[in-house]
Amino acid sequence: MDKLERQINKLLDTEENGSLPNCALVFDCDGTLLDTMPIYYESWSRTCKELDLEFPMERFYSMAGKTVVDIFQILLDEVTATKETSQCRALMLGVTAKDCENIKREHHRVIEEEEGMYAPSIDIVVDIARKYEGKLRLAVASSGWRDHVLKGLERNNILHLFDHVVTADEEEVANPKPAPDIFLEASRRLNVCPERCIGLEDADLGMVSINRANYLYAADVRKFHAYPRNVERRKVASKTL
Repeated sequence: MDKLERQINKLLDTEENGSLPNCALVFDCDGTLLDTMPIYYESWSRTCKELDLEFPMERFYSMAGKTVVDIFQILLDEVTATKETSQCRALMLGVTAKDCENIKREHHRVIEEEEGMYAPSIDIVVDIARKYEGKLRLAVASSGWRDHVLKGLERNNILHLFDHVVTADEEEVANPKPAPDIFLEASRRLNVCPERCIGLEDADLGMVSINRANYLYAADVRKFHAYPRNVERRKVASKTL
């Protein structure tokens, strides 16, 4: 957090007085602004169970930043290479990665709309956006589905904080993370050169994407003391003492 603040102050110190500095913060959404990962894994788990695909939680987190279709394509390629058709429901049904994505969408809809499970905001990160609203240009750059990203931000009453929201399913984003496309598109829409942008991410692939976009600084929110997974680990550790 301290290093992030120093980098932000470095940007602001080089700005002349004006209505809005020509520098920006660009936030990932899932796992950065919103604590969607536990709910997302639940929809992944249900989908993979239905299709006889293996996707343990550790691998889910390691692939954070990839698009849903790309992940399903990897899983389908693996089972095609290692299993007989009769051993895997996905192979028996002949589903494509896009079919799998649609099945996951339905599971996610049930979780949210029928079971009432919603992703809360990650306050330690959202507080940064609130602090610099009106002082820096702000955007979201997410690998998630656009409708879900917008709905999640709006549900937590933080959509208004951001000047632009860029998602990987838009035609302007040719290549998903770890390619730099989505962060470059965010800086383009903000009309701020990448070297005057700071990106915030919770995934290794996203960090690579920020650096490839030549942003001034890539902030790993997983290192924040109050990040949800860190709080959870401390609680577990305290119970074992």
